[in-house]
Amino acid sequence: MERREERREKTIVGKYDRSAMKEISIVVPCFNQEEFIAETLESVLRQSHSDWECIIVNDGSTDGSEAIIQQYAKKDRRFLSFTKANGGVAAARNFGFSQAKGMLFVPLDGDDKLHPDFLRRAVECFTTQPDIDLVHCKTQRFGESSKTWRLPEYSYEKLLWQNMIVNTTMYRREAFFRSGGYASEMVHGFEDWEFYVRLLSPQSKVWFVDAPLYLYRVKKSSRSTQLVELGKVEESQRLIYVRNRAIYDRFVDNPISVFGKRMKEFAPFYSARYKRQVHYVHMAYSVVIAGLLGVGALLLRH
Repeated sequence: MERREERREKTIVGKYDRSAMKEISIVVPCFNQEEFIAETLESVLRQSHSDWECIIVNDGSTDGSEAIIQQYAKKDRRFLSFTKANGGVAAARNFGFSQAKGMLFVPLDGDDKLHPDFLRRAVECFTTQPDIDLVHCKTQRFGESSKTWRLPEYSYEKLLWQNMIVNTTMYRREAFFRSGGYASEMVHGFEDWEFYVRLLSPQSKVWFVDAPLYLYRVKKSSRSTQLVELGKVEESQRLIYVRNRAIYDRFVDNPISVFGKRMKEFAPFYSARYKRQVHYVHMAYSVVIAGLLGVGALLLRH
């Protein structure tokens, strides 16, 4: 008897041939990423795990992105190129995954990169622990910042109030279609956070790989900074709540209690970050003072 998730998937993307399935489908939305898209695709090409397809969705780019995408499509048949009218990263991901033949899905933005062992390490988690729903990993910033991205430890209840999972993860094909994919109206950001609220549940098993296998590019201006500059943070947060009100209602029968509990959970994380910052400042002062003392000593000798 046909499983419910398979019937649901066929209503979205039609029938698919299981004999032609890949192990992993990577979807890369690209909107005017001429400067970075080659680095992103090169990081996919260098993966130590080879059973993948990479679906690149040119989301209405007006720069030279398309020419670079076609170079990679000609270089390796595992790169598949599609072009659509601009509709935002969520819609582009949905379009890409609707074309996918992989059993495991990985979203990757057109300016970020994967460590060569990202796919291998993530697949090993699904292979050794079949009950896993999602794998994510430590994130290394690059570009305008080289700091490791420190996020709170995951729990579903905490996820409702703060996202602690980056946008590049690995999850199952069936789960994507069962959840309905990304919300295309989340055009100002946080679409990955909203997606995880629906994709996961309190019963979901989320596995964290404690290695910097995802490389997140930090630019002077990005979607995240624009979200703040345009004052769209509150609007995006409101959309997350409105789209998932039934889920939040199950956890917010007493808002005062929930607020207090969340404060206790998040406080240690932010306190630790503050202590690290103070430590670095003290170290910097120590170096400066030592330097001044050294200069003073030289002057006294003369």
